[in-house]
Amino acid sequence: MNWPRLRWRYLTDLFRRSQVQHDLDDELKAHLALEIQQRIDRGETPSEARTGALREIRSIQLVREETQDVWNWRLISEFCRDVRLGFRALRCDRIFAISVITILSVGIAATVTMFSVLNAVVLRPLPYARAAELVRISTHLIQENQWDGSSLANFSDWRAQSRTFSAMTYYRRTSVSAVNFMGVDAPQRAQEGLVGPEFFSVLGVEPVIGRAFSRDEFDRKQAVVVLSEGLWQERFARSPNAVGQTLEIDGTPHVVTGVMPAGFHMPTSDTRFWRPASILPVWRMTVRDSDGFEVLGRLAPGVSLEEARTEMAVIAARLRNAYTVNRNLDIRIASLFDFVIGPQTRRNVWLAFAAVLSLLIIACANVGGLLLARTARRRRELAVRTALGAARNRLIRQLIAESVSLWALASAVGVGFAYWAIRLLLVYGPRTLPRLAEAGLDLTSIALSFAVGLAVVLACGTVPAILATKDRASEQHYRLQDLLVSAQIAGTLVLFVGAVLFAQSFLRAQSKEPGYPAENMLIVRIDLPRPTYPDRAALERFFSNVRERVGSLPGVVDVGGITDFFIRRNAGQWVTIKDHMIQKDSNSRLAIEGVTPHYFQAMGIDIVEGRDFEPRDYEPGAPAVFIVSETLARRFWPGESAIGKSLISGEAPPQDGKWASVVGVVRDIRREALDVEPIMLGFLPSFLRGMDMTIRVSETAGNVIPAVRHEIHAVDSGLPVMSVMPASSRLADRLGERRFQTQVLGIFAFTALLLSAAGIYGLLAYQVTLRSREIGIRSALGAHRRTIVKMIVGKGLRLAILGTIAGVIVAAATATVVQSLLYETSASDATTYIAAAAFILLIALIASWLPANRAARMDPLSVLRT
Repeated sequence: MNWPRLRWRYLTDLFRRSQVQHDLDDELKAHLALEIQQRIDRGETPSEARTGALREIRSIQLVREETQDVWNWRLISEFCRDVRLGFRALRCDRIFAISVITILSVGIAATVTMFSVLNAVVLRPLPYARAAELVRISTHLIQENQWDGSSLANFSDWRAQSRTFSAMTYYRRTSVSAVNFMGVDAPQRAQEGLVGPEFFSVLGVEPVIGRAFSRDEFDRKQAVVVLSEGLWQERFARSPNAVGQTLEIDGTPHVVTGVMPAGFHMPTSDTRFWRPASILPVWRMTVRDSDGFEVLGRLAPGVSLEEARTEMAVIAARLRNAYTVNRNLDIRIASLFDFVIGPQTRRNVWLAFAAVLSLLIIACANVGGLLLARTARRRRELAVRTALGAARNRLIRQLIAESVSLWALASAVGVGFAYWAIRLLLVYGPRTLPRLAEAGLDLTSIALSFAVGLAVVLACGTVPAILATKDRASEQHYRLQDLLVSAQIAGTLVLFVGAVLFAQSFLRAQSKEPGYPAENMLIVRIDLPRPTYPDRAALERFFSNVRERVGSLPGVVDVGGITDFFIRRNAGQWVTIKDHMIQKDSNSRLAIEGVTPHYFQAMGIDIVEGRDFEPRDYEPGAPAVFIVSETLARRFWPGESAIGKSLISGEAPPQDGKWASVVGVVRDIRREALDVEPIMLGFLPSFLRGMDMTIRVSETAGNVIPAVRHEIHAVDSGLPVMSVMPASSRLADRLGERRFQTQVLGIFAFTALLLSAAGIYGLLAYQVTLRSREIGIRSALGAHRRTIVKMIVGKGLRLAILGTIAGVIVAAATATVVQSLLYETSASDATTYIAAAAFILLIALIASWLPANRAARMDPLSVLRT
């Protein structure tokens, strides 16, 4: 017999039961008619023949049921009938059903939402072919212990000498890859990707239309461009005829060769198009100094990451011996996934998911308590059913079917909640969280929601069902309910402690003073095209005109400019000090910035020693001068004045013997983020082609951003302004992940607190109802109200204390993991634990007092009469 075919037939017949049932009835009728006819042929009367045939076949209904048993239909039919009865029972007990569905749906929605984030950010591989083979190969400064940009000469040697990589490519560092292009109606500023000829093939991504630029176009430095899907939509309305058309970039027409698919954003999420890196004005294939390139590689088949690291370490040592400029350079390799996501982000997302799992466990415990209470209340009903002949396993199946009914409703509601929660998260979530835009309610998330809901109701419904059908289960009911309440308290305390710690961490980071009026400081990113502004005189003329026009706006205090206000690039410069020859150590970070006239005045930064830059310092041929930050002055000249000291940017004394003199020292400021300590800074006088213009406005200025844009365009109508934002907004964005952690844990802790309070209240209220006769007898025998209140409140506090102790132990055990995510906050702070425990106990006391007060006010006579 072909059993697989038979099973498949049973499965297919299940979905056409009406037709199969009809065929079975026809077959039974035909068999009955045949039997009757055969008996008539043997001489029996029609009446005798029919009676005999029915006696032979027995009951048609019985035969039908036996046949269905062979087809395994009865179990399915009974289960479906039990589910229908479960829905009917829930409709009769609406308050219970609404309570359980609400608790379950909140737990499911929170779990699905955070899983969608976890899946998008951490679990899902990068959207490239064989993404696990992709790695980032970076130049590492040995003495500074930090990464640096790579040179094309070193890249060529890496590729030629390596055998563990099947291919390598490179792209220009993203902090210097923003250009102007002509949009539909006006010039725009955009992030571009300046990439090598094999960039797209190494990543394994093909254009959706057209092609990538060729090696020949790259070598001949042709003006070609590959568009992102978003720019294709915006600029060419997704027309397939976009290929071959032109896009003006920095005043030069570029031919569109292709369009990349949606979701391809390498190297950054805001990359709008890609051009050959060979179009750079300075294209140096032989110079080994850092040119700011990042290198990507694809491992050869069967090669592990450790094997590649070993080989590249040998190549790095070989290049250190061969070239003097490489003596401080090593090679580091990390998977591209680790580079894009980063360990800090991964820990943050896993922490949030662990928090939501804690909330789900608390919700499970709450639902389990409600189901225990409900099944205990139905003991009389179940006893009657048993007396009428119902088997115990049949009663258990009925109770589990009711739990499945709750699962179906709660899962549907939870998926709806999760859909809106994810949409809100995409709008208000931290913009610094990579790949967050990929989060969504996909099939995996929906399947998880149903699986989680089913696991919860089965886990919470099976045990109460088994206990409810036992002969003596009252004591086990009470113990299990007590355990569930204590577990809720423990989980709530863990979440509450975490929420308090992260709130302290976030508030301490947010309270840091940046050292300048960030709320009143507008940052305007401007990059001047070289053809329009070819020399220093043109740059000075532009800045002077903009400063004059913008500075005359009502509410504008002053205007300045700096190379990179937020220090987006790697702060890894060297300085050499005259006479002492002191260089920065590997634990320090240093950035050298060019600043325009009036920068410090516009920023409101105090000069604590020396002077500001003067107009003569900006003149061609003027002696080189420096202004340094307090941190740099303390590092290189501790205990003495920095004014008049000589230094130079770089690793060696100047070839011409001309050192730069320190003329001023300014206060430290926080430009990267509020939770990042000020680094060593050196400032040079310069008129800048690419700069962050700093505009300080008065507190009563109102919204001057449109007016600022208008005045800049009045100076150069073809110049796009990349962004205008208050410095405070950017600093707040840098705290986005800390804010996200605090908000998530705060919401989960508050929800868990409500569930735990409801759990204690529900348990005690239920037990007061069951013990009302006992309480009435105690009162009739002279028990004081205070005694009754003390008895019930004491029960609630005992459960709360046990849960609090367990929660403190768990929270203390996870303190080491949490500590790395906090800022100036100790994860083992005893005050936090004590305050959290006291607050939880206070909530438990209130939740216990309410049913206790109701019990104490019972009339003993009324209770005894009923």
